[in-house]
Amino acid sequence: MQADNSKLYDFIIIGAGPAGSTAATKLVRKGYSVLVFERAKFPRQHEGESLLPFCYPMFEELGVLDEMKKRFVRKPGAKFTNYDGKSSSTWFFKAVIHDDSHLSFNVERAYFDDILMRNARKNGAVILEETKVEAVNKDNPDKIVEVTTVDNMGDKQTWRARFVIDASGQETFLAKRAGSKNAYKELDRIAWLGHWKGAHYLHGAEQGLIDIVCMAEGKKGWFAIQPVGKDLVSLTMIVERQYMKDQKKLLTDAGIEDWQQAFYLKEIEECPVTREVLSDAKLRDRFVMVSDYSYFSDVMYGDNFALIGDSYKFLDPIFSTGVYLAMKSADLFSEAIHVKLTSDKETGDKKIAETFKTIRGGYDLVEKFINIYYDPASLNLAEVSSCAESQYIGFENAFALIHFLLAGDFFTNYERYAHFLDMIKDPLKFDQWQNLITGDIAHADKFHFSHEEIFGEIEIENAYPYA
Repeated sequence: MQADNSKLYDFIIIGAGPAGSTAATKLVRKGYSVLVFERAKFPRQHEGESLLPFCYPMFEELGVLDEMKKRFVRKPGAKFTNYDGKSSSTWFFKAVIHDDSHLSFNVERAYFDDILMRNARKNGAVILEETKVEAVNKDNPDKIVEVTTVDNMGDKQTWRARFVIDASGQETFLAKRAGSKNAYKELDRIAWLGHWKGAHYLHGAEQGLIDIVCMAEGKKGWFAIQPVGKDLVSLTMIVERQYMKDQKKLLTDAGIEDWQQAFYLKEIEECPVTREVLSDAKLRDRFVMVSDYSYFSDVMYGDNFALIGDSYKFLDPIFSTGVYLAMKSADLFSEAIHVKLTSDKETGDKKIAETFKTIRGGYDLVEKFINIYYDPASLNLAEVSSCAESQYIGFENAFALIHFLLAGDFFTNYERYAHFLDMIKDPLKFDQWQNLITGDIAHADKFHFSHEEIFGEIEIENAYPYA
C-alpha cells in the first residue's frame, strides 16, 4: 500500500518500535487508516532484550508468536545475584503461571522490532522507513493534525490526520517540543549494551535466565547477562552517571583515548560473575551507550494526540519492563480510542480517562518497585532467604506477588501491588521480610528446563546487516 499525502489519515504514528507497531496493527484491524513514520531503516540496533511473560498473549493476538519461537531464546525466569556470585535467588515464572506463557523470550531487539513492524505492514498499516518527522501542528481550529517529514533523500512533505500518536521512544518527540519532559534525578544512570560470542553459559544462562548482577558496593550499578542466541550473550551494564564521570576522568587522565570501551571492559573484569562468563568471549561489535535515561512527560494525551510507551515515560530497565509497558499501553490505548471514536462524547471521554489512569498506575507501580530495588535498606532480591526454620511461615502468597510483578502484572492489579510494596518499605514491618520462608515457590531446584526447551526451536541465525 502506497502513502498518499493528499489523503486524510485516521492516525499518524511517530515511530515503528513495539509501541508504534502494536498500535498500528490494532488500529488497522479495526478499520482505521494508519500511516507510520520511522526515522531508521529496520532492522536497527536497540537496547532492551528481555521480555516478560505478560507479553505472550499480545504476541498471540498480533500473530507473531510462531516466528518468535523459531528465532529467539526462551526465558523461564529471572535471577538476582550479588557481585561476587556467592548469594543469589532465582524466580521461575512457572511457579505462578501455569500455561505456555511461563516461557517468555530473550530477543535481539533489532529483529524483534522488525518482526512487529513487518507484521503491522502486513496487516495494512502504511509504514515509511528512513523518514524523519520534523514538525507536528496539532493546534489547527479544525483539530486536524499536520505532520511535516523529511526522507533520506531530503524530500519534505506534509501529511494530515485526525489523530497523532507519539511512539517515538526515547526521542520523546512531542514531550520535548512541548516542554513537558522531566528527568528523574534519582535515576540518573547510563546504559551500555554489548553482544558477546564465545561466552560461557553459566549462572542460569544455560537455562535461558536473565541474571541481574549487582556491582560491588559503592558503584551503584548492575549487569544484566542473558542469552539471546545459541552462541550470543547480551551484557548490559547500568551505572550511575556520577560514577561514570569519575571513571572517565581517571581513564582520560591516564591517557586512554577510548575511555568508554575501557570503562565497560574494566567493570566486566572487576566483577567475578561477568569475568567468568566472558573470560573467553569476544565482542561481536561495538557496544551501544544510552544516556537519555529515566524521564517522564507531564502530559499523556489530548483531543487529537497521545504519548505511548517510552515517549511518555522511560524507567530503569532493572526488571525488563520496557517492551511490555510500551506494547500494553499501545494495546490499551487502541481499545480506548476506538470506544471514543464509536461512542458518544461522554462514554468516549470516560473510557480514555480511565485507560490513561490505568496506564499511569502501571508505570507508577514499576517505578515504585525500581526504587525499592535501589534502596539499600529495603528488599535485596539476591539475598532472599528460603530458610526452612524461618518463623514467618505463610508468606508464600506474598512471594507469589513478587513473582507476578517480575512477570509483568502491572496494570490490572496496580493498586493492590502498590499497597504490598508500601508495606515492604515500612521500616516497622520490614524485619519480618528479612528471613521469610518462601516455600516451594523460590526453590530453584524445583524447576529445570532442558537445552532443547530453551534453545531447540531456533531455526534462524540472526545476522547483523546494520553493524
